[in-house]
Order: sequence, then structure tokens, then C-alpha cells
Amino acid sequence: MAELPLILVTRSGPEGASLAGLLRARQARVLHFAPVVLAGPADPDNCRRRLLAALPADCLVVPSARALQEAVALVGIGKLAALPLIVPGAGTARAARSLGFEAVCYPSAGGTSEDILALPELNDVSGRKILILAAAGGRREIQNGLSARGASVERVHVYRRLPRAVPADLAADLDRAADPITLLASGGALDALRQALSSQSWVKLGSGLMVAPSARVARLAAAAGCAHVVDAGGADHASMLAALAAARPDLKLHDPH
Repeated sequence: MAELPLILVTRSGPEGASLAGLLRARQARVLHFAPVVLAGPADPDNCRRRLLAALPADCLVVPSARALQEAVALVGIGKLAALPLIVPGAGTARAARSLGFEAVCYPSAGGTSEDILALPELNDVSGRKILILAAAGGRREIQNGLSARGASVERVHVYRRLPRAVPADLAADLDRAADPITLLASGGALDALRQALSSQSWVKLGSGLMVAPSARVARLAAAAGCAHVVDAGGADHASMLAALAAARPDLKLHDPH
């Protein structure tokens, strides 16, 4: 019997572990490796001052549970709880409510920057002050889109994304894989993965299927030399799994339930 293709999940944290678990439950052969590791701000006192100076705001846009946690650790929930909050999906919304946020909104599906910008709550933002809590370089599409709609947008980098070295055994597994498949978490994950791998390993990975969460990340992957890229139309588990199943029906990734 032919060996199952190796599926690399690049989403970080509990969400990445959850996606890898769903694939394993479908009898897939999976490696979970996030090429970036999340860390708090390098200078918490300065970050705290910047965040306090940016408050209050008409709306918060926060792309991850980690960013929420760091913001609350910096200034406390009291200054944040009542502000309208927009997050990428249901998982981050649950984390927000558990921290004490009261007014939480998120796209019903997808979770990409494009999905967030399509929310009705962000249609008429001219003259409104919107605060984005993210990592350096992240969610620039949201900032640009809201600025184009006339919003006053400010960013505070409440956490960092640091590159992570690829373990030797994982690199060896990728090099041996005859038919690698990669589930990309973001454009940042794509860049970090490309930098972390040897040129030989990157060429090998790029020869296989790449499932991107959005058309923008799909274009970045294609520009990076990836041979077969599909746009999942969303970063949520359902979108990624559906795109993978459609691109590779031979894998028979049926829900075990």
C-alpha cells in the first residue's frame, strides 16, 4: 500500500493543534509545525503606555486570542471590556468572552482579513477611531482597507511573532515525503517557513499542494514558486478541510462522525 501523503499544518497554538487533530481523526498523516512562535512585547512598559494613549477607541480589531491576552495583561480588562471588539472567528470570540469582553463580533465563516473587512460593522467607519492590536506586519490589509474607508486607524503591537527553527527530524520527514501537502496559516507563516527551510526542503515542499486561507496568500505562495496552490476562501477549520478534500479527493478525508 502506498504511503499516505504528509500534511503539514502551520497554524500556531491550540487552533493549529485542533486542526491537526481533526486531520488525524480522519486517518491522515500529519505534522504540526508553526514556523513562528508568539511572544509578548519586547518592552512591556512602553507598549502599555502606547496602548493607554490609544484608548479609548470606537472599535477594537484583534486578530488572535494571544493578542487579547497580552492586551488584558498590559492594561486590565476594565479599560477594554465595553469596547466593540471584532475578531476573526468563533474560537477567538470564546477566548474574548472568557477574558471579560462584552461586545464581540466575528465573521460567520472564513476569518481572513477580507472576511473581517466585509463585516457590516465595518462598512461605515468614516471618522471613527479604530484600534488594531496585532503583531508587527500582521493584518495590514485590514488597516489599509479601513483607512481607505475614512477611519482613523491606530496600531499597537501587543505581541511578537518570532521565527522558529525547523527541527532536524521534521526537516528529514519533509525531505522524505513523496507527496507533501501544506496548510498555510497566513502570509507570515509562508514567509517564515520559506526562510526556516533549506532551499532543497523548500523546493520539495513547494512542489506539493499548498492550501491557502485567502486569495492574497494564494498569490504570495504562487509568487514564491509553489506549483499547486488552492484558495480555501477562509482560515477556519471547515474551509481548510473542505478545500483540501476538494483538491485531493483521493485522500478520502471523511468526517469520522
